[in-house]
Amino acid sequence: MRVSSVYNIPAGTPFAKELAKGVIQLASSPTDLARAIVMVPSQRAAQALRSAFLDVTKGQAALLPRMIPIGDLADDVADVFPELYGGADTAMLPPAISPLRRQMMLAKLLGGFKLGGQTPTFPQAMMLAHTLGQLLDQLYNVDANPDQLRDMLPERYSAHWQDIIKLLTILVDNWPAILASENVMDGVDRRNRLIRARVKAWQDNPPETLIVIAGSTGSIIATRELIRCVSNLPNGHVVLPGLDSGAVPEWDAISHDSGHPQYQLAQLLHFMDITPLDVQNWVSNPESQPATSARRDLMREVFRPAPTTATWRQLSEDRPDLGRDALQGLQVIETHDRRAEAGLIAADLRATLEHEDQTAALITPDRHLAEAVIAELARWKITIDDSAGTTLLTHRAGAFLQLLVEAMQENFAPLALLGVLKHPCAAGGMAQADFRAKVRHIEKLVLRGQRPAPGLEGLAIAIGDDKDLRDFIAIHIAVPFTPLVDAWQAPAPTMASLARGLGQTAEMMAAQTMCIPSDGPDTETRVADKNDGALHLWDNQGGKAAADLLKNLVEHGHDQAVNATDFAQTLVQIMQDITVHAVQQSHPRLAILGAVESRMQTADHLIIAGFNEGNWPPQPQTDPWMNSDMRKAVGLPPHNWRTSLSAHDVYMAICNPKVTITRAQRQNDAATIPSRWLQRMDVVLSALGIAKALDRGDEKFEWLAILNPKTIPNRIKRPAPKPPLSARPRKFSATEIDMWINDPYALYAKKILKLRQLDDIDRPPDAALRGTLFHNVLADFTRTFPSGSLPDTAYQDLLAIGKTHFADQWATPDIRYFWWPRFEMVAGWIIETEKQRRDDLAFIHAEKKGSTILTGPAGPVELSARADRLEKTKDGTWHIIDYKTGIVPSKSKVASGRATQLLVEALIAWDGGYDDKPGCDIAKMQYWKLSGRKNKIGDIYDVLPDDGSPENTRDMMQSLITLFDDPEATYPAEPNIKFKLSYNPYRHLARISEWQQEGHDE
Repeated sequence: MRVSSVYNIPAGTPFAKELAKGVIQLASSPTDLARAIVMVPSQRAAQALRSAFLDVTKGQAALLPRMIPIGDLADDVADVFPELYGGADTAMLPPAISPLRRQMMLAKLLGGFKLGGQTPTFPQAMMLAHTLGQLLDQLYNVDANPDQLRDMLPERYSAHWQDIIKLLTILVDNWPAILASENVMDGVDRRNRLIRARVKAWQDNPPETLIVIAGSTGSIIATRELIRCVSNLPNGHVVLPGLDSGAVPEWDAISHDSGHPQYQLAQLLHFMDITPLDVQNWVSNPESQPATSARRDLMREVFRPAPTTATWRQLSEDRPDLGRDALQGLQVIETHDRRAEAGLIAADLRATLEHEDQTAALITPDRHLAEAVIAELARWKITIDDSAGTTLLTHRAGAFLQLLVEAMQENFAPLALLGVLKHPCAAGGMAQADFRAKVRHIEKLVLRGQRPAPGLEGLAIAIGDDKDLRDFIAIHIAVPFTPLVDAWQAPAPTMASLARGLGQTAEMMAAQTMCIPSDGPDTETRVADKNDGALHLWDNQGGKAAADLLKNLVEHGHDQAVNATDFAQTLVQIMQDITVHAVQQSHPRLAILGAVESRMQTADHLIIAGFNEGNWPPQPQTDPWMNSDMRKAVGLPPHNWRTSLSAHDVYMAICNPKVTITRAQRQNDAATIPSRWLQRMDVVLSALGIAKALDRGDEKFEWLAILNPKTIPNRIKRPAPKPPLSARPRKFSATEIDMWINDPYALYAKKILKLRQLDDIDRPPDAALRGTLFHNVLADFTRTFPSGSLPDTAYQDLLAIGKTHFADQWATPDIRYFWWPRFEMVAGWIIETEKQRRDDLAFIHAEKKGSTILTGPAGPVELSARADRLEKTKDGTWHIIDYKTGIVPSKSKVASGRATQLLVEALIAWDGGYDDKPGCDIAKMQYWKLSGRKNKIGDIYDVLPDDGSPENTRDMMQSLITLFDDPEATYPAEPNIKFKLSYNPYRHLARISEWQQEGHDE
């Protein structure tokens, strides 16, 4: 080994920039530079290095070296870099299997095994297949020997793990043959073979070309072999990221501490049979600022291996050189919650732009925090993308596909259907503005309130005779959905057929123009133009990813049968695992990076955010296939193997000259735990006696106070509008009188502002619907038998009428199994009650409308009512009856004028408002409570006031009219909280909670 070929760029220096400088120095001429090969860990690292070369050369024309990502090798890498990965050794390698194809093949295998005593469903099998694929990749990465599974002693483990060992053994034995039958191989295995083929070729014929491999910690065995090979080449150079040569005294402990930032480098150096002292500084000789060196010394103590932390006790005596200079440029800020943390970070990034040419980068594994920061930056019109990417589900096209299959899954239920029709992509072959106008019309007409019959056919039936809307549904909704409906209802759907139908439906639904099919020019045959829809739907990175997904499902899912009802869940699972990256950085000076994306990238100001356990380090990866003992037996690293990589990321970032660390004390209403490394830092700083010198960001909290001032809202007064007399209503129904008395503001909103509450979308069966059904059935029964004795078949007749009214809701379990049995009992009670009363009755009115006119200072006022039941006795008196399926107003409430419905109906009857015969006595005012319970099926409540008379009601109404005919009279909200309306849809408009102390206001 040429020890002189291994270099280090220390933490705290711009890695990519220094690497570019050194490569230029090593190249003896521009020609050598152009022929040079620089291998870096990933595509992101290659992009960062390319930018660094442009920065170092100050934009001058130059042929840059070939920059090759060794960790992200594409399937066509041998075609892209034939001189590096081509040749006889690799030409015969099969192509890499598509990750989606592998997942479906593994899912098909898993579907034949019982896990935990149960056979997994297809979505469950797909989820398990994804984790099983990750396990296979890990086995390839560390050259683990799966054959050792056969040597495990099953009796050492519980029955669950014994079943998994048997399953894994079967899969490991059969998987190579399955791949061979497809003439493919695992992508990670193929990458490792390509790398090893190049290692062998270089060993057999060492090139004289400048070759540099940089930034890798060698966590993959094949990469370690490549690094060692490059170090032995005549003009080969290895550049390590952030090797801490000062940690040599603890190197043995570090090599056994899987959570230490130098752990992976220690394993690499051991593999190369060298020590940290053999590694020299990079040829660019980056200048190390004193503060940066002090920071590295401090972090060496913070990350000290656990067995050696006893030295912290005398740290102030042993390390007097570690002082406040190590904290220069370092801030640690704790906020109350994530929102405050995002606001502080956004303000910090915005402040960077005040300094010319300064750059800043946010580094966080918490993607929700990154989204919150992006939203906060929008207040300054700063547009920035998260370079770590977002899942396909959060993109427009991915969400549209999800909504389409959910609409099918729910059989076009109102909420699911509106989710599709209101999506920004939906147009159905017409201009989007016109499409949305039609959708809003349909929503108000039939999708609010009780659910229409299932399917688009049920929606069309609910529309009724409106030909325009029925044609809209048929042409612009039903036709685009036809491909997906046909695939969904096919006898044996596959992933391919469902994906093909979904893609065609998505394109037709996204189309904004129509086209004429080839079978005829008739305008009635025009359909949404799929080509136009494709242009609108697949027009960005998210759209391209969604299109690629459907293409892969069609290509690889032809032999994967799937239940259509499982397709929606499976599609969502797949899209959750697809990350979409922006094509280029959206802001020239600001960046938001994930932990992986931050490697080899730097900025003048780094913000390490979300510094809590679970982010730094990440939670150990869930492995349903192997416990710790099993992983150790086959040579896999422990579950927390990412901890050392995360620690290295933190170490590289925190050693920069200007760093801010932030964390939120609470997240989702739960307390958070500071990162273990932050807790260690607090201990070390306390041991050094410099804890108080750490900048806690007090100045930035002052920024937040200015940006988000906390104001104490003034207590508003009770709303009491005073509309002009000409705008005040002159017609009232009997049910509105209670509103007029108990909450005039609600009446003002309803009658003067003309506000009407929209019904809920897809309103579930509720008490209001039950009351409506009972009322309508009894009304029809009364109209059928308005007088005389009831026939012997009256009970069956009442049930028959009931079934016609319940038919539209019969499929709802609550109605079928709870409401109908109650109604059957109520029907029996009604028949018995009617038989006892009918001998004294001359006639019964049902849902009878009537009105009367009163006079007021500003003119006449009309009072109207629709009585549930009016009984006219043979002696000429009236019985006023109202059906109740809920709460019944008390007699005292009626007498006090707080429940006036029956009083007003009695006044109208007395005035002849129902039959033009005024002066008839009111003998009874009753509520019939129809509970339908076994212990009390029905009950009659007499609420006629003892001193009540229509004249008294008239006087009360006259006083009320006179009061509000005063131009100075107001319409206050809830004048007396003791008498609130039982149902008031306008209460929130009065902002009750802002001015009224519930229970105390009088």
